[in-house]
Amino acid sequence: MKTTASEIDIFEIILLIALALIFARLLGFLFERFKQPAVIGEICAGLLLGGFGLGLFAGKTVPFFLWEISFPHLQYTSEAFEVLAQLGILFLMFLSGLEITFSNLKKVQKPSIYVAVGGVIAPLLFGMLVSHSFGFSWHIGLVIGLILVATSVGIPVRVLMDLNVLNTEVGLTILGAAVIDDVLAIILFVSVLGVATPMDVTILGIKIVIYFILFLFVGLKIIDKLFHIGEKIQLPKALLSFSLALFLLYSYFAYQSGIAGITGAFVAGIVIGRSMKSKKIIEDIKTIGYGLFIPLFFVWVGANVDPTVFTSFTVIAFALSIIIVSIIGKIIGCWIGGKLAGLTSRHSLRAGIGMIPRLEMALIIAGAAVAQGVLIGETATQILATTVLLTLVTTLITPFLLKAAFKYRY
Repeated sequence: MKTTASEIDIFEIILLIALALIFARLLGFLFERFKQPAVIGEICAGLLLGGFGLGLFAGKTVPFFLWEISFPHLQYTSEAFEVLAQLGILFLMFLSGLEITFSNLKKVQKPSIYVAVGGVIAPLLFGMLVSHSFGFSWHIGLVIGLILVATSVGIPVRVLMDLNVLNTEVGLTILGAAVIDDVLAIILFVSVLGVATPMDVTILGIKIVIYFILFLFVGLKIIDKLFHIGEKIQLPKALLSFSLALFLLYSYFAYQSGIAGITGAFVAGIVIGRSMKSKKIIEDIKTIGYGLFIPLFFVWVGANVDPTVFTSFTVIAFALSIIIVSIIGKIIGCWIGGKLAGLTSRHSLRAGIGMIPRLEMALIIAGAAVAQGVLIGETATQILATTVLLTLVTTLITPFLLKAAFKYRY
């Protein structure tokens, strides 16, 4: 059971943050020294600090010669730490939006749509077929296929930024496609699984359209005027505070519109980055994001790993099969989509690799299917465990694969 913020002493939260930053930076640096992505080191920091590392001693008293040592409550899966971690992924997506050029993103509109659609269809079909071969009904197979649909863009964005290729054709295609497949996953989930009525689906679609019209297209036209108002506040870093408030509001209203909050953060970055005055705040936002919140997100990812769910051979075999088809399905589907949109084979392959990670949306769909009674009993337990392993494996392998795919810059 998770511990709420009110149950944790404020200074224990401060200790969580301090240890997370120290371990994340040290392991990130170590991985970079071995020419591996720093983000993997940060996730490994979470593994070390989580419930199967130092977290094993959380709250316990251990005898040491004549004394007793009481360990603090290191709970990196607590709600309090999760709030900080979620701010980290929002900052990462906000920064990715700030660093791209909107006109360049529009240039990859076609490949983004094709890659997204290909990356939805292939994993969905592969997931259904594999699940059916393991004895699940087609309806349950459909749930599993939907779990494989949505890409978690946080990991590839971080790697692409580290490789300095985010603002390239492939980098922008991955970003655009990830936003699109996120929306497709939501609509498919609520409509195909019958967790919403046709009217609910229609209302959801209208809310998403209204969000993008108001917050993207109208936002692009009035952002300079908003920044002009922010500049009139004659206080230190007032423009920075004004920008952060806008970015958080974009995330909030995206969530309220049925879209992932990270998509709202990304849209906020695009809009604010369009203003010439944004150059005054970008370095400050990088300092806050990379210096504090973003590492906490990756530590939280690592801390949520629970290896005890895999004790049955059948569960392991099914999980491995699903993971393999999730990776192959994304690569094949996105590769076909990229080729149909005119990308080269190499760029299509890179886009497919960048679309491999699954994280929050996969867990949300699996959890919602259980909550709605679509998955019950042992089936629910098995699919939830598989989803957890899926998110872990795809999160860990993508940085290595992306780095290898971009080894040669042509």
